[in-house]
Amino acid sequence: MTSKGEVYFAMYGNDFEPDEVSTHIGLAATGVRRKGERRPEVPLPRNSAWEVSFGRVESDVIDVYEMSETLVAQLAPFEAKIVEAKTAFNLRCVFQVVLWIDQNEEASMPAIGFESQVISFIHAVGAKIDIDTYRN
Repeated sequence: MTSKGEVYFAMYGNDFEPDEVSTHIGLAATGVRRKGERRPEVPLPRNSAWEVSFGRVESDVIDVYEMSETLVAQLAPFEAKIVEAKTAFNLRCVFQVVLWIDQNEEASMPAIGFESQVISFIHAVGAKIDIDTYRN
């Protein structure tokens, strides 16, 4: 069994249309959720969400440094527009790391950390960092 990981950037709020955020920023979301929309994975969302992710990685070695750098390289050109959207739509920003760790004693543990340009981006957009870990 291998470990899995995902790093994504999301903006959450009460009443906003995620497609309007995409238009404002000039970047399409890879995932959206609308408040009150019924879905199998989130029965009744309490807020709307706009997120950008490269998806879940499944590997013997999960490198959060590399995953977060790749994501920020895509988001950095839109930093000012993200800040504008955060204010205009009254949103909260989250830089999310989700890890499913292989419980095999022989398996490699994830490399978890952030390079300075990732930290600078997170600070510039006023995001919090949230790291969730699960046993695989």
